Amino acid sequence: SGAVSLIDSTVRDCSADHGGVVYASSSESLSVAGVNFIDNSGSVASVLYLKDLTQSPCSSCVWTEPQRSWISDASIIAPDSVSGVTIQAINSPIDWDCSLGRWMPSEGALFGSIS
Repeated sequence: SGAVSLIDSTVRDCSADHGGVVYASSSESLSVAGVNFIDNSGSVASVLYLKDLTQSPCSSCVWTEPQRSWISDASIIAPDSVSGVTIQAINSPIDWDCSLGRWMPSEGALFGSIS
């Protein structure tokens, strides 16, 4: 029910219901940085399933705005799956740190591999 962080890791061959690596519902924000997701699977999304995440306040920041979930410097090598969805975000906006000229959706479903 608290905030979740995945930092500088490789997560390989995980399998679970809904989200193969992370299933978060009605909890605080998710932070992902420097993570490689390789060949994970889930019934809805192979990597992340996020639903109704709350935005937690940033306790060490000078601004008082809530912190949204964010992903930076992550790669996904996704196996073929029934749904093809790697990340599913429902009422859980994600801020992506993308290279210039690239973009990612803030909500909805992401399909396939990314690097």
